[in-house]
Amino acid sequence: MPCHRREERCFHIGGEAMPICSRCLFILIGMLFLPLFLIHPLPIYIGFVLQVPMVLDGWTQLKRWRTSTNTLRSATGLMSGLGLSIGISGLFWSIIAWLP
Repeated sequence: MPCHRREERCFHIGGEAMPICSRCLFILIGMLFLPLFLIHPLPIYIGFVLQVPMVLDGWTQLKRWRTSTNTLRSATGLMSGLGLSIGISGLFWSIIAWLP
């Protein structure tokens, strides 16, 4: 997974920075819910809606309108990971339904 690995945006364990930033870590944690959403699928649009907070957080940081925190990066990363899981499971079931 591509990650900038900026030390100030990473969690630290024992004084050492983790090799992945807080947002990317929580995206991966959100992706762990994929099996749950394969069993209990949700509408794909929910997956898209869950991407919006991360996009807005990243966009406002890019424009230098504000500075984000690791807590906010973690929350938006988790929402994004859950949204990706929902989208992938919805796409999976759409393909399965399309097959003869």
